[in-house]
Amino acid sequence: METPLISIIIPTYNREKLILNALDSIFNQTFQDYEILIIDDASTDNTEQVIKELNHPKIKYLKLEKNSGQCIARNFGAKRAQGQFIAFLDSDDEWLPQKLENQVRIFNEGSDRLGAVYGYSYQKDVIKDETVLRDSGYFRGDIHGKMLTGFCPPTPSLFVVKRSAFESVQGFDEALITFVDLDLWLRISEKHDFDYVEEPIITKFEQIGDQYINNFDKRYRGYHLFMKKWSNYITEKKGKKGLLIFKRSLVFKLVFPFLEHPPADLRKNITKLMGLLFQVRSTRMRLYIKSSLILIFGPGIILRLRKIRS
Repeated sequence: METPLISIIIPTYNREKLILNALDSIFNQTFQDYEILIIDDASTDNTEQVIKELNHPKIKYLKLEKNSGQCIARNFGAKRAQGQFIAFLDSDDEWLPQKLENQVRIFNEGSDRLGAVYGYSYQKDVIKDETVLRDSGYFRGDIHGKMLTGFCPPTPSLFVVKRSAFESVQGFDEALITFVDLDLWLRISEKHDFDYVEEPIITKFEQIGDQYINNFDKRYRGYHLFMKKWSNYITEKKGKKGLLIFKRSLVFKLVFPFLEHPPADLRKNITKLMGLLFQVRSTRMRLYIKSSLILIFGPGIILRLRKIRS
């Protein structure tokens, strides 16, 4: 096979029931000059068998010896990529057919400084069975300053990035636990412009049972680790008020999923969650109210109230 223009990297772990939908969304692309690198993060289900039965000439299946996390899996794939560009796709997300074609067009029309292209997304809440279009508040050009306010597109699945730009910052920071995509785009946006497709290009699924939702302790530790890395830099660039705005944005992104779909063990961590809201002086009163209700009545109160409203 000739060297492809785009290397598509799919990290996956125990997603045998979802990954075929993600792959179908690639096969249905109007742009076909790509290779697919599936990095299996030591799955214990039938993912390997499902992929190998496809016997697809564009797929390279690579399995890690131990479960190592998405940062390591994505970097592992990037080091083996041949394309001029890298595209990421989480194994539970799906691309719309013209995603790659539109992003390649923008790269071809852009300047040499252009390093990454993203776009609008549909976001499907599987638990509520609701789909919303994320098509506002996006930015192009030098967006580093916007990212220093906490702006970050909702998933790496949106992006195509120049491999040279990705390699220039050594890829994802494998020492981080959370906000790893924001960390990557912050570093790339220091040197490169960004652009976006002004139409939906993916459907991002929020799945019940995701580690994002179920592991508050991990997210809590990840937030503090991320801020330890970036606090001094943001204070230098934006001042103490700018740091507070940045932290407030990240705390909202951290706590909102837990309060929308509280796991059974959230009550034991609710004081930590409320502590974060107080720490950044959040003005979102609904978050305090939901937190208080969970503290008093338990996580099931959110579902009961939702049923009453409907």
